[in-house]
Amino acid sequence: MEPPPTAAPPTRAVVTTGVLVVFAAVTGWWLLLIDGVGALTGTEYTRGAHIVRAVGATLFVVPLIALVLRFPVRLRWSELGLTGWRLGARQFVYGAARWAVPAWLTLAVLVGAGWTEVTVRAPVAEIAVALLGLTALVLLYEAIPEELVFRGYFFAVLGGRHASVRSVLGQAALFTVWGALVGGRLSVDRMVLFALFATLLGVLRTVTGNLWSCMGFHTAFQVTAQFFGGAWTQMELHDPDLIATAVAFVAVPFASTAVLLWWRQPAEAPGDR
Repeated sequence: MEPPPTAAPPTRAVVTTGVLVVFAAVTGWWLLLIDGVGALTGTEYTRGAHIVRAVGATLFVVPLIALVLRFPVRLRWSELGLTGWRLGARQFVYGAARWAVPAWLTLAVLVGAGWTEVTVRAPVAEIAVALLGLTALVLLYEAIPEELVFRGYFFAVLGGRHASVRSVLGQAALFTVWGALVGGRLSVDRMVLFALFATLLGVLRTVTGNLWSCMGFHTAFQVTAQFFGGAWTQMELHDPDLIATAVAFVAVPFASTAVLLWWRQPAEAPGDR
């Protein structure tokens, strides 16, 4: 049974406590997943380590969020932007399409123009199985736990005291700092990417009012980026300077999504009517 929502906005001290507790918990757990599993399996990528980290991430975050929905800030699951499966599925596809359609069209144009090249190294059936497996791993390791924490809990808690703009920027700042801490790399381009990605997801959360759309966007981006990232060998994107990747996977889909979200009203998101 879900706890009733608080009648009055939570105090600053309560919000700060909730944010710090969850941020510290997920940071510590991710470092354990990365470094602890790495100490057992080595620093090189292995599918087994990926599976352990993915399952461990979701199994930790879901109970954590269930706990902090009761204390220190009492919230409902629905206040995180989670809806029923039917509406959630439509919103997931909607969010995924926001990234995938412009990204894949741009990649097709770049390949057709000869600016980059995609090499197929496996049968279609093997590619399909690999994509399904990677999608499951992305959902468990990135899309579900990260969206529950940042665009779900942090967005809702910050929204209890601040306007939507501050909620968007607040969760984006937390996501960027978290990415730098658990990623072990503090390069400017990486931090800018994290900030842009989190801000765009925050705007998507605001416009749709639904966390499933953020999970869809996150999944489409991560599956494509990781599939062409080198660890999965069924297909190869020849892009040594990463220019095609930056244009097709970041610049065009991020910009087009931002424009569409600015243009459309929240009620126009599918399933909201």
